[in-house]
Formats: sequence, structure tokens, C-alpha cells
Amino acid sequence: MKLINIIVEGTSEEIFVKDVLEKHFTPMGKYVSARKIRTGWDKNNNKPAKGGLSSYGKFQKEVQSWIFSDKGRPNCFYTSFIDLYAFPKGQGSPYKKEIQNITNPYERIKSLEEAILRDINDPRFIPYVQLHEFEAFLLTDPDKLLTMYPDQQHAVNKLIKNIGSVKPEEINENPQTSPSKRIIKYLPAYEGQKAQVGPLVSQEIGINILRDKCPHFNEWITKLENI
Repeated sequence: MKLINIIVEGTSEEIFVKDVLEKHFTPMGKYVSARKIRTGWDKNNNKPAKGGLSSYGKFQKEVQSWIFSDKGRPNCFYTSFIDLYAFPKGQGSPYKKEIQNITNPYERIKSLEEAILRDINDPRFIPYVQLHEFEAFLLTDPDKLLTMYPDQQHAVNKLIKNIGSVKPEEINENPQTSPSKRIIKYLPAYEGQKAQVGPLVSQEIGINILRDKCPHFNEWITKLENI
């Protein structure tokens, strides 16, 4: 049994790991688990606050501390599941200007992941950054949103027309036109239901369609399968 530990950005990714990736990898003898990035301290509930990627340093610390805590444990591997959208660009971040300026999204993400790999500097770590955010998965088959919003066919048709022929992973990270913002434009209720609806719809679409429509995601899954 191999253990694949996944550092995730938020609740949507955490649920997706449990409901989709776990079912995919378990028959292969690979157990996956997810851990959200700790972002601070929740004073109201007196526990660590989790979720979001407010700074690269917090992500880096989370990965390194998990690797360190498993030191010497055999068959442990580590990866990430974080968005390119709003990826931290501040001091210490590997997302340097020269990488940001790469126009081809697949070349840019490859350069960023290589920079993260050099920074973490552990052969058991496989960096993955989602192009451009989780909601790209939902745009592989927008009609599946009707499983959660059955009376919104007209809105979903408008969303499909808005997307046109753009590949889901290539929909940009503009704050007005990113995948999630396009969904919210036509299905406003989604904004407050992301964490619940997103994983359910992606599960309905299925990992095979996601891999077929999202080449970078497929590349990541293939790397994990080959561990």
C-alpha cells in the first residue's frame, strides 16, 4: 500500500479527493488523504483556521511539515491540489514575473510546478497546480450542473454559449471571467454553495471525462498512478 498525501487549497478540493480520487486510487493499492492548508488560528472555535492560499510560505510550511512528520515512513508520497487563480506572487513565491509572463497556460503551469519542485526539494513530492481553478472541472460538462439546479436549463444554456469552444483548463484567471465567475454569472446561487455543489457535480461528470477534457489534470493523475 502506497500513501499519497495531498495538500489542498479548500473544501471543494478536499471533498473531491475523498469522493473521487480515493475511489479511483484505492483499487490500485494507493491510499489518498487530503489536508487543507493552515492559514492561521480560528479564535472563535479555538482551532487552526484552514483553507485558502493567502501566502506561498504557508503552503510551503504545510508541505514541509507533513513530509517531516512522516520522516522514515516507507511508501509515503506527497502532492498538491491548489489553484493557479490568485496564486501568491509576493516575496518568497516561486511564481516569478518571468513565469507570470508566459502566455501559453500549459507552459506557464509547467514552469511554475518545476519552480515549486525545486523549492520543496524532495523526490517524494509531486507538485500540481490546477488550471486555473477547481470550477474548470464543472465546465467540462456544464449540463451536469442541472443535477443540482434542475430548473436552470436556460441559465446553463447561456453559460455554455459563453464558454464557446474554449477548453476548460484554458479559461482565464481574470476576476470577472474565471471559471467560477462565469458559473456565478448565470447561476448566482452557486457562489454560496461552491464547497458542496462543486464536488458533487464533478463526481457526476466522472474522472474519465475530466481527464479527457483537462490534459494537465490527466497528466497529474497519470503521475500518481505511476508511483
